[in-house]
Amino acid sequence: MVGVVGFPVHVATARSHFVLANMALAGSVTHVVTGAFPGGTGMHRAIALSIGVIGGAQVGEWLSQRLRGTTIQRLLALGLAVLSLRLLIGAV
Repeated sequence: MVGVVGFPVHVATARSHFVLANMALAGSVTHVVTGAFPGGTGMHRAIALSIGVIGGAQVGEWLSQRLRGTTIQRLLALGLAVLSLRLLIGAV
């Protein structure tokens, strides 16, 4: 959204978070309803994940107000690089 559409970084991150939150809600509800979580602890796991998401969203919002757009982009790039390394190491 930043590079193609020209949205400011703060607007793009807020929109992305909104979309991801809705997708995560739909996925969690689907997993709980279908019983896809192992051990019959689907509701407990969904509640624990929700608490983490709510806390993380608050921290993210607090950080977003204090960081410049370029810093947010660099942190996202760093996070993606770390995730890429983790996936590569896991594949080997």
